Amino acid sequence: MNENPSPHDIPSPPDASPSPDAAASPEVPAAVERELPPGRHRVLREQLMREIENRTESADTSRPVAVRPLWRRPAFAAPAVAAALTVAVVIGSAVIAEPPAPSVLKKGDPSGGTLSDRRAAEVLERAAEAVGKRKQPAIEDDQFVYIKQEDYHWKMDEDLMRSDCDSTKEGHPYGTREFWRSVDGKHAGLAREEEFGEIVKRRLPTQPRIKGFITSYRQAEDELPDEVEGMYRYLYGAKAGKEPKAGDKRADRKAFEKGAELLAGQLLPPKVEVALYRALARIPGLTVYEGARDTVGRSGVSVGIAGRFNDFGQGRSRYELLFDERTSAYLAFNSVNLDALDGDCESLRVGDLVSSEAILKRGVVDRVGERP
Repeated sequence: MNENPSPHDIPSPPDASPSPDAAASPEVPAAVERELPPGRHRVLREQLMREIENRTESADTSRPVAVRPLWRRPAFAAPAVAAALTVAVVIGSAVIAEPPAPSVLKKGDPSGGTLSDRRAAEVLERAAEAVGKRKQPAIEDDQFVYIKQEDYHWKMDEDLMRSDCDSTKEGHPYGTREFWRSVDGKHAGLAREEEFGEIVKRRLPTQPRIKGFITSYRQAEDELPDEVEGMYRYLYGAKAGKEPKAGDKRADRKAFEKGAELLAGQLLPPKVEVALYRALARIPGLTVYEGARDTVGRSGVSVGIAGRFNDFGQGRSRYELLFDERTSAYLAFNSVNLDALDGDCESLRVGDLVSSEAILKRGVVDRVGERP
């Protein structure tokens, strides 16, 4: 479904030695083994971090292991969609405008918005210009990217599930999550998540570099193109001497998804983020929707592309990037259902959210556990 590997395709990373910072920080708890869902770039990265951690430290058996339950799957089960994350950074600990308190969309309230006649290139150019106006601060290797987000997935929504429908052992990000990720990948970070009404903390281990598998700000800075043509070719995976397969619908969807997952998975340097928006604008078949909303109820303008994105029986959907209408700030990465109901076990109407990962707060801080 995309050019990122599945968990079975990721090569086992070399054994990594524990970071000295990990032992020195009392705020970093011991590892907790957890079952992770198959999914996208961010989920795969977290799986890799757990594998590294399990190889470098002994398991702490004094803490219970969090196990995902069986989730029901109607005929068109959806994949987990990566978190849509970009970070505007200033020196010290910066805070981007915080939205209203999270409130998952009410049942019967579609979030898809209204099709607009605006051009996607116009919306994405405004986003690029907004990022370009940010002053690039000095970001130190020993700092941490702080991200707070609210995740939603319909398969974990009790209002939409049915006990008599088929189920699979899938898990999806859901609820409020906080992350402290090392700027250079060489310092242990922290994740703080809600699971079944309880707060669970887990250590984010140091990150060895694997080419093409971006795990830190510094790696993004070193490896991703910061000019439009290079980013455009990167999104399509075009090899030297070959033209991108623009116009091939499957290739176009994969290019958009790859770009969205870059935003979803990492803090990007401003020049890289600007190039990414402008490269995305060159992809054919993009649509613009006004009044689209994320899981916390914020409305804005979205740019997306429609089609079938996965191999799990999911029908047609639209992957979209949601932007604030006034400031052009990036808000969320949504997946919106486009198939009409055609079975008793199907719960989503056209325009309903399949998933949404919304940014609540983001910034750069000096220590694990510190908030902007």
